[in-house]
Amino acid sequence: MNKKAFTLIELLAVIVILAIIALIAVPIIINIIRDTKEKSREISKDLYLNAVEQTILKENIEGSLNPSSCRVNIDGNIVCDGTKVKIEVNGEKPCKGIITLEKGMVTKETLEYCDEKINIQEPNEPELAGMTPVIYKDNSWVIADTSKEWYNYYYQEWANAVILTDAGKGKQTGDKLNLETDVKAMFVWIPRYEYKMGEKEKEISVNFISGKGTTPSSNEYYVHPAFTFDDDELSGIWVGKFETSTDKNSTCYKTPNADNCNNDKQDPYILPNVSSLRYQQIVNQFATAKKFNTLLTNADSHMMKNREWGAVAYLSQSKYGKYGNSAYQEANKEIYQNKSNLFITGSSNGTPGQSEKTSPQYTYDVELNGTGASTTGTIYGIYDMSGGAKERVMANFNDEISISGFDESWFNDNEKYYDKYTITSIDSCTDKECKGHALNETAGWYGDSAISANSISPWYARGGNYSNGTNVGVFFSSCSNGDSYSDYSLFVVLAPTT
Repeated sequence: MNKKAFTLIELLAVIVILAIIALIAVPIIINIIRDTKEKSREISKDLYLNAVEQTILKENIEGSLNPSSCRVNIDGNIVCDGTKVKIEVNGEKPCKGIITLEKGMVTKETLEYCDEKINIQEPNEPELAGMTPVIYKDNSWVIADTSKEWYNYYYQEWANAVILTDAGKGKQTGDKLNLETDVKAMFVWIPRYEYKMGEKEKEISVNFISGKGTTPSSNEYYVHPAFTFDDDELSGIWVGKFETSTDKNSTCYKTPNADNCNNDKQDPYILPNVSSLRYQQIVNQFATAKKFNTLLTNADSHMMKNREWGAVAYLSQSKYGKYGNSAYQEANKEIYQNKSNLFITGSSNGTPGQSEKTSPQYTYDVELNGTGASTTGTIYGIYDMSGGAKERVMANFNDEISISGFDESWFNDNEKYYDKYTITSIDSCTDKECKGHALNETAGWYGDSAISANSISPWYARGGNYSNGTNVGVFFSSCSNGDSYSDYSLFVVLAPTT
């Protein structure tokens, strides 16, 4: 019996034919799948929007909910005027978006659907420590109703709170605040989290940690060290929203110079649109930051450390910060520079990379061009971390005092208030000394300078100033001898002590 087999040429011909069929068929199949998915989502969207209208109608009949817009949360439910509303519907729910309504009917929507499951955790509830929670509404800061949603990190809206002046203490929930008369200082909540360097360039993966847990979710993650204060584990920290300033009636505020600023008598404020407090030795900057303690309950006010700077910087580079804000793309994900040569707090150049300043600068509340200078790209972030004045931080090389004004014995009893380094090169920084500090892990990001402290200039400075060109930014580090100069300011941090 003759058995006929395929020749090598015939096999190759079959393979070529199959390859040609695959080249033709695969794109067609992919397009069919995509079109089917898009049609399915269109049907799901119609069902979802109809469910939103029906739910709003029901809520309006039973109560007084008649919103002009609602926001979609990751779970597909919505938030309208701070009130969470559950949407029951068959089919796929969107994961993000804004729905505009008029008399309960949808007039506009910008819904987004997530192909992959997004891992979102609820951050720890802010410990207010005697402060007053606020939201930004109708172009004003308003005292927030904490029974409703007043922050949403998924939408880059970090929790904000204020210390009220005596004039502001009579204000009630829902009242507008005059920042010039009612507010002494503004702070932003950084919740406890773990992190790892992301898979994409300049991405940092962040998971919020419930309570005060110290065990990371996997070996890849690291609980950020900013949330360990002395022997205490913190649920989060409060960080000054702007560079520190001083009383508008102070001569230092009006015409700053070393003679009338370099003392421990300055009354600190944290507000936008004012000149930052400068011309202080670091010993007086430290004393100035401690003064908020008399206005707080269960919190330790102190000058920012390197690890706390890192906690803000890393969160800004996550899905919860400006890096994750879809309003900014590519280079504009970097925090915009403050290029005010008058050191006006909250100023924005409207760009992260321009070496020359624009005049005038955008104010902090101008959408995109102004808010792009915050760590979130929204008005709810922290400003002045790129440009403005350099920020001295309580971070020191080998307990060297230089011209700081400190006594050598100060280091013996104040370990919780500063970060100590024994390295003189960012590249040689060890995990024990530097992990989470926005030094070696992020060196060179966005072209920011990365210089370590040393025995001659033993104190770290961050952020760069308005005249430093394009190498300033949230990952900028340099060194200082600690003396009083015209271009060094500070940030204040509050550590809840309950």
